[in-house]
Amino acid sequence: MLILQAMTKMRLNRSFTFIVLLFTAWVFTACDPYNKVLKSTDLNFKYEMAQKYYYQGAYYKAQPLLEELLTAYRGSEKAEDIYYYYAWCDYHLQQFTLASFHFKNFSTSFPTSKRVEDVDFMYAYCLYLESPNYSLDQVSTRKALEAFQLYVNKHPHSKRIGECNRMMDILRSKLEKKSIESAMLFYRMEDYRAAAIMLRNTLSDYPDVSEREYLSYLVVKSYYNLSMNSIDSKKEERFNETLRYYQELKEEFPNSTYLKEAGNYAAKARQELKKLAEKPVPPVQPKVIN
Repeated sequence: MLILQAMTKMRLNRSFTFIVLLFTAWVFTACDPYNKVLKSTDLNFKYEMAQKYYYQGAYYKAQPLLEELLTAYRGSEKAEDIYYYYAWCDYHLQQFTLASFHFKNFSTSFPTSKRVEDVDFMYAYCLYLESPNYSLDQVSTRKALEAFQLYVNKHPHSKRIGECNRMMDILRSKLEKKSIESAMLFYRMEDYRAAAIMLRNTLSDYPDVSEREYLSYLVVKSYYNLSMNSIDSKKEERFNETLRYYQELKEEFPNSTYLKEAGNYAAKARQELKKLAEKPVPPVQPKVIN
Protein backbone atom coordinates (compact mmCIF):
# COMPACT_ATOMS: atom_id res chain seq x y z
CA MET A 1 0.00 0.00 0.00
CA LEU A 2 2.80 2.40 0.90
CA ILE A 3 4.58 1.53 -2.33
CA LEU A 4 1.45 2.35 -4.38
CA GLN A 5 1.03 5.66 -2.59
CA ALA A 6 4.66 6.52 -3.20
CA MET A 7 4.38 5.66 -6.90
CA THR A 8 1.19 7.74 -7.25
CA LYS A 9 2.92 10.67 -5.60
CA MET A 10 5.90 10.35 -7.96
CA ARG A 11 3.59 10.36 -11.01
CA LEU A 12 1.84 13.48 -9.76
CA ASN A 13 5.17 15.19 -9.16
CA ARG A 14 6.35 14.30 -12.68
CA SER A 15 3.12 15.55 -14.23
CA PHE A 16 3.38 18.80 -12.30
CA THR A 17 7.03 19.25 -13.34
CA PHE A 18 6.15 18.59 -16.99
CA ILE A 19 3.31 21.17 -16.89
CA VAL A 20 5.65 23.73 -15.29
CA LEU A 21 8.27 23.14 -18.00
CA LEU A 22 5.69 23.51 -20.78
CA PHE A 23 4.38 26.72 -19.24
CA THR A 24 7.91 28.11 -18.84
CA ALA A 25 8.74 27.29 -22.46
CA TRP A 26 5.52 28.98 -23.61
CA VAL A 27 6.29 32.08 -21.56
CA PHE A 28 9.83 32.35 -22.94
CA THR A 29 8.60 31.76 -26.50
CA ALA A 30 5.86 34.33 -26.18
CA CYS A 31 8.30 36.87 -24.72
CA ASP A 32 11.13 36.09 -27.16
CA PRO A 33 11.97 39.33 -29.04
CA TYR A 34 12.83 37.40 -32.21
CA ASN A 35 9.44 35.69 -32.16
CA LYS A 36 7.82 39.12 -32.00
CA VAL A 37 9.84 40.21 -35.04
CA LEU A 38 8.70 37.13 -36.98
CA LYS A 39 5.05 37.81 -36.14
CA SER A 40 5.23 41.52 -36.88
CA THR A 41 3.28 42.88 -39.85
CA ASP A 42 5.56 45.91 -40.14
CA LEU A 43 7.75 45.12 -43.16
CA ASN A 44 10.07 48.07 -42.62
CA PHE A 45 10.67 46.91 -39.05
CA LYS A 46 11.41 43.39 -40.28
CA TYR A 47 13.85 44.74 -42.85
CA GLU A 48 15.69 46.79 -40.21
CA MET A 49 15.87 43.78 -37.89
CA ALA A 50 17.03 41.48 -40.71
CA GLN A 51 19.92 43.88 -41.37
CA LYS A 52 20.67 44.08 -37.65
CA TYR A 53 20.76 40.30 -37.25
CA TYR A 54 22.88 40.00 -40.40
CA TYR A 55 25.57 42.39 -39.20
CA GLN A 56 25.53 40.73 -35.78
CA GLY A 57 26.35 37.45 -37.50
CA ALA A 58 22.97 35.90 -36.58
CA TYR A 59 22.40 34.68 -40.14
CA TYR A 60 19.98 31.95 -39.06
CA LYS A 61 17.72 34.73 -37.72
CA ALA A 62 18.17 37.10 -40.64
CA GLN A 63 17.47 34.51 -43.34
CA PRO A 64 13.77 33.73 -42.56
CA LEU A 65 13.01 37.45 -42.41
CA LEU A 66 14.77 38.11 -45.70
CA GLU A 67 12.99 35.19 -47.34
CA GLU A 68 9.63 36.73 -46.44
CA LEU A 69 10.77 40.17 -47.58
CA LEU A 70 11.91 38.84 -50.97
CA THR A 71 8.29 38.30 -51.94
CA ALA A 72 6.95 41.41 -50.24
CA TYR A 73 9.45 43.78 -51.89
CA ARG A 74 9.73 42.11 -55.30
CA GLY A 75 10.15 44.77 -57.98
CA SER A 76 10.89 47.52 -55.47
CA GLU A 77 14.08 49.49 -54.81
CA LYS A 78 14.83 47.34 -51.79
CA ALA A 79 14.65 44.06 -53.73
CA GLU A 80 18.32 44.15 -54.71
CA ASP A 81 19.58 44.73 -51.16
CA ILE A 82 17.29 42.04 -49.74
CA TYR A 83 18.37 39.42 -52.27
CA TYR A 84 22.04 40.33 -51.80
CA TYR A 85 21.83 39.79 -48.02
CA TYR A 86 19.80 36.63 -48.55
CA ALA A 87 22.43 35.06 -50.82
CA TRP A 88 25.18 35.93 -48.35
CA CYS A 89 23.20 34.31 -45.51
CA ASP A 90 23.34 31.00 -47.39
CA TYR A 91 27.09 31.42 -47.79
CA HIS A 92 27.68 32.22 -44.11
CA LEU A 93 25.50 29.26 -43.12
CA GLN A 94 27.75 27.10 -45.34
CA GLN A 95 24.90 26.20 -47.70
CA PHE A 96 27.24 26.63 -50.64
CA THR A 97 25.10 24.96 -53.31
CA LEU A 98 22.16 27.24 -52.50
CA ALA A 99 24.46 30.25 -52.20
CA SER A 100 25.97 29.61 -55.64
CA PHE A 101 22.47 29.43 -57.13
CA HIS A 102 21.40 32.71 -55.53
CA PHE A 103 24.62 34.56 -56.40
CA LYS A 104 24.23 33.52 -60.03
CA ASN A 105 20.54 34.43 -60.03
CA PHE A 106 21.37 37.82 -58.49
CA SER A 107 23.70 38.59 -61.40
CA THR A 108 20.95 37.66 -63.86
CA SER A 109 18.22 39.54 -62.00
CA PHE A 110 20.25 42.73 -61.42
CA PRO A 111 22.72 42.86 -64.34
CA THR A 112 23.47 46.59 -63.89
CA SER A 113 24.15 46.36 -60.15
CA LYS A 114 27.53 47.53 -58.86
CA ARG A 115 27.64 44.24 -56.95
CA VAL A 116 27.69 42.03 -60.06
CA GLU A 117 31.47 41.53 -60.01
CA ASP A 118 31.34 40.42 -56.37
CA VAL A 119 28.47 37.99 -56.85
CA ASP A 120 30.00 36.56 -60.04
CA PHE A 121 33.11 35.76 -58.02
CA MET A 122 31.10 34.33 -55.12
CA TYR A 123 29.14 32.11 -57.52
CA ALA A 124 32.40 30.54 -58.70
CA TYR A 125 33.91 30.46 -55.21
CA CYS A 126 30.91 28.61 -53.72
CA LEU A 127 31.21 25.97 -56.44
CA TYR A 128 34.93 25.76 -55.65
CA LEU A 129 34.11 25.09 -51.99
CA GLU A 130 31.73 22.31 -53.07
CA SER A 131 34.41 20.63 -55.19
CA PRO A 132 35.15 17.24 -53.56
CA ASN A 133 38.28 15.15 -53.26
CA TYR A 134 39.66 14.12 -56.67
CA SER A 135 38.66 10.48 -56.12
CA LEU A 136 34.95 11.42 -56.09
CA ASP A 137 32.65 12.66 -58.85
CA GLN A 138 33.99 15.91 -60.30
CA VAL A 139 30.82 17.59 -61.64
CA SER A 140 31.16 20.48 -59.14
CA THR A 141 34.83 20.85 -60.03
CA ARG A 142 34.05 21.28 -63.73
CA LYS A 143 31.26 23.75 -62.95
CA ALA A 144 33.61 25.75 -60.74
CA LEU A 145 36.24 25.87 -63.49
CA GLU A 146 33.68 27.10 -65.98
CA ALA A 147 32.43 29.73 -63.53
CA PHE A 148 35.94 31.05 -62.82
CA GLN A 149 36.71 31.18 -66.55
CA LEU A 150 33.48 33.10 -67.12
CA TYR A 151 34.44 35.50 -64.33
CA VAL A 152 37.91 36.10 -65.79
CA ASN A 153 36.45 36.71 -69.26
CA LYS A 154 33.73 39.00 -67.91
CA HIS A 155 35.95 40.95 -65.50
CA PRO A 156 39.45 40.90 -67.06
CA HIS A 157 40.68 43.84 -64.96
CA SER A 158 39.51 42.45 -61.62
CA LYS A 159 41.94 42.42 -58.69
CA ARG A 160 40.87 38.82 -58.10
CA ILE A 161 42.32 37.42 -61.36
CA GLY A 162 45.42 36.04 -59.63
CA GLU A 163 43.27 34.42 -56.93
CA CYS A 164 41.02 32.91 -59.61
CA ASN A 165 44.00 31.47 -61.48
CA ARG A 166 45.33 29.90 -58.29
CA MET A 167 42.01 28.19 -57.56
CA MET A 168 41.62 27.14 -61.20
CA ASP A 169 45.02 25.41 -61.00
CA ILE A 170 43.82 23.50 -57.93
CA LEU A 171 40.64 22.44 -59.73
CA ARG A 172 42.54 21.35 -62.85
CA SER A 173 44.90 19.33 -60.67
CA LYS A 174 41.91 17.43 -59.26
CA LEU A 175 40.59 16.68 -62.72
CA GLU A 176 44.05 15.58 -63.84
CA LYS A 177 44.40 13.19 -60.89
CA LYS A 178 40.90 11.85 -61.52
CA SER A 179 41.72 11.21 -65.18
CA ILE A 180 44.94 9.37 -64.29
CA GLU A 181 43.19 7.34 -61.60
CA SER A 182 40.45 6.28 -64.04
CA ALA A 183 42.99 5.24 -66.67
CA MET A 184 45.05 3.28 -64.14
CA LEU A 185 41.95 1.53 -62.85
CA PHE A 186 41.22 0.17 -66.34
CA TYR A 187 44.88 -0.75 -66.73
CA ARG A 188 44.93 -2.71 -63.47
CA MET A 189 41.70 -4.45 -64.52
CA GLU A 190 43.50 -5.45 -67.76
CA ASP A 191 40.87 -3.66 -69.84
CA TYR A 192 43.60 -2.47 -72.19
CA ARG A 193 41.31 -0.93 -74.78
CA ALA A 194 39.69 1.39 -72.22
CA ALA A 195 43.07 2.01 -70.57
CA ALA A 196 44.68 3.06 -73.85
CA ILE A 197 41.82 5.46 -74.64
CA MET A 198 41.81 6.98 -71.14
CA LEU A 199 45.59 7.35 -71.11
CA ARG A 200 45.54 9.09 -74.49
CA ASN A 201 42.73 11.40 -73.32
CA THR A 202 44.73 12.30 -70.22
CA LEU A 203 47.80 13.14 -72.29
CA SER A 204 45.69 15.22 -74.66
CA ASP A 205 43.67 17.06 -72.00
CA TYR A 206 46.62 17.68 -69.65
CA PRO A 207 49.74 18.17 -71.80
CA ASP A 208 51.78 19.33 -68.79
CA VAL A 209 50.94 16.32 -66.63
CA SER A 210 53.94 15.46 -64.46
CA GLU A 211 53.74 11.71 -65.27
CA ARG A 212 53.56 12.24 -69.01
CA GLU A 213 56.59 10.06 -69.83
CA TYR A 214 55.30 7.08 -67.83
CA LEU A 215 51.75 7.43 -69.16
CA SER A 216 53.05 7.57 -72.73
CA TYR A 217 54.90 4.31 -72.11
CA LEU A 218 51.73 2.72 -70.72
CA VAL A 219 49.89 3.64 -73.93
CA VAL A 220 52.43 1.55 -75.88
CA LYS A 221 52.16 -1.34 -73.46
CA SER A 222 48.35 -1.18 -73.39
CA TYR A 223 48.10 -1.30 -77.18
CA TYR A 224 50.51 -4.22 -77.34
CA ASN A 225 48.55 -6.22 -74.74
CA LEU A 226 45.30 -5.29 -76.45
CA SER A 227 46.70 -6.50 -79.78
CA MET A 228 47.82 -9.82 -78.38
CA ASN A 229 44.35 -10.47 -76.97
CA SER A 230 42.50 -9.41 -80.10
CA ILE A 231 40.90 -11.46 -82.84
CA ASP A 232 42.94 -11.75 -86.05
CA SER A 233 40.88 -9.16 -87.91
CA LYS A 234 41.77 -6.50 -85.30
CA LYS A 235 45.41 -7.37 -84.73
CA GLU A 236 47.03 -5.57 -87.66
CA GLU A 237 45.44 -2.23 -86.82
CA ARG A 238 46.28 -2.51 -83.12
CA PHE A 239 49.88 -3.63 -83.59
CA ASN A 240 50.33 -0.63 -85.87
CA GLU A 241 48.94 1.55 -83.09
CA THR A 242 51.57 0.04 -80.78
CA LEU A 243 54.30 1.08 -83.23
CA ARG A 244 52.77 4.53 -83.69
CA TYR A 245 52.72 5.36 -79.99
CA TYR A 246 56.17 3.86 -79.50
CA GLN A 247 57.46 6.28 -82.14
CA GLU A 248 55.71 9.19 -80.36
CA LEU A 249 57.32 8.17 -77.05
CA LYS A 250 60.72 7.93 -78.73
CA GLU A 251 60.41 11.38 -80.32
CA GLU A 252 59.08 13.15 -77.22
CA PHE A 253 61.36 11.42 -74.71
CA PRO A 254 64.51 10.30 -76.61
CA ASN A 255 66.32 9.58 -73.31
CA SER A 256 63.40 7.91 -71.57
CA THR A 257 64.16 5.10 -69.15
CA TYR A 258 61.11 3.33 -70.58
CA LEU A 259 62.41 3.27 -74.17
CA LYS A 260 64.15 -0.09 -73.87
CA GLU A 261 61.05 -1.92 -72.62
CA ALA A 262 58.78 -0.02 -75.02
CA GLY A 263 61.20 -0.93 -77.81
CA ASN A 264 60.80 -4.61 -76.93
CA TYR A 265 57.02 -4.29 -77.34
CA ALA A 266 57.57 -2.53 -80.68
CA ALA A 267 59.91 -5.30 -81.87
CA LYS A 268 57.37 -7.97 -80.88
CA ALA A 269 54.63 -6.00 -82.63
CA ARG A 270 56.69 -6.00 -85.86
CA GLN A 271 57.20 -9.76 -85.58
CA GLU A 272 53.45 -10.30 -85.13
CA LEU A 273 52.71 -8.06 -88.12
CA LYS A 274 55.17 -10.11 -90.18
CA LYS A 275 53.42 -13.33 -89.15
CA LEU A 276 50.07 -11.85 -90.10
CA ALA A 277 51.42 -10.81 -93.52
CA GLU A 278 52.80 -14.30 -94.14
CA LYS A 279 49.67 -16.04 -93.01
CA PRO A 280 47.79 -17.49 -95.98
CA VAL A 281 44.42 -15.96 -96.69
CA PRO A 282 41.71 -18.63 -96.60
CA PRO A 283 39.91 -19.08 -99.93
CA VAL A 284 36.49 -17.58 -100.27
CA GLN A 285 33.86 -20.26 -100.03
CA PRO A 286 31.45 -20.27 -102.97
CA LYS A 287 27.85 -19.52 -102.15
CA VAL A 288 25.53 -22.47 -102.30
CA ILE A 289 22.66 -21.83 -104.69
CA ASN A 290 19.53 -23.77 -103.90
